[in-house]
Amino acid sequence: MQRVFLKGLKGGTGCTAIVANLACVLKKSAVHVIAIDLDSKSDLCLHFGLPWKNTQGWSNANSFEGVLKHFHQDNDGVIFLPHGDNTPSNLDLNKLANNCKKLDTPDTTWMLFDCPSHVDINNYTLDEDDIVIEIVNCDSICHSLIYKRLQKLKNTTNAWHHFFLVNKYNSASVLEFDLFSLWQSTLPLMAPFFINHDEVIKESTAYRNVALNCAPYSVANDDFETLAGWLASKAAL
Repeated sequence: MQRVFLKGLKGGTGCTAIVANLACVLKKSAVHVIAIDLDSKSDLCLHFGLPWKNTQGWSNANSFEGVLKHFHQDNDGVIFLPHGDNTPSNLDLNKLANNCKKLDTPDTTWMLFDCPSHVDINNYTLDEDDIVIEIVNCDSICHSLIYKRLQKLKNTTNAWHHFFLVNKYNSASVLEFDLFSLWQSTLPLMAPFFINHDEVIKESTAYRNVALNCAPYSVANDDFETLAGWLASKAAL
């Protein structure tokens, strides 16, 4: 099982959309994919077509056996677990992530976690094979936060794989181009590509779906396929 923890360096980076679209692109490779929402906003399920009236999720269960009743499967075959409308503690997030390793799934399963931006990744018990991706936007706030994050990582004895990924990149912006070029040349953990800003993400979300199904030939879908291939190469190391 390959676990990938994705979180925004700050709120609003578009992490949830990345998790949903990545899950569907990975599923095209005929592997098992499980997407788990750890964020109390509980937005991940909207990308998979779960009705608004369904507000229940793992946070509403009293035991892991109860959690199993809240798994769903979308039309693409992605298995997903909504957060629900309770507000658990940080310890509960880590406990759920660890309990999900007990699921009876094939060894080739990809498990994607949509993590809240306000919870430090060090609050999770991570294995050396786990991959952590922090989502950033090319703006001045992330520019400040990303260097603070690197300083904190230097003082952490982490064994997992950690990367930063630029989302919502606007190639027409001189500021974003300059920031991305700077990060690429100075940051050791920056992914060598970006996810472009594409209106199809907003449009597909409005249809409670993903870019692959709404616009299979879009720039965004190409970017998610690049991300999936890059992750597969990192998982093989």
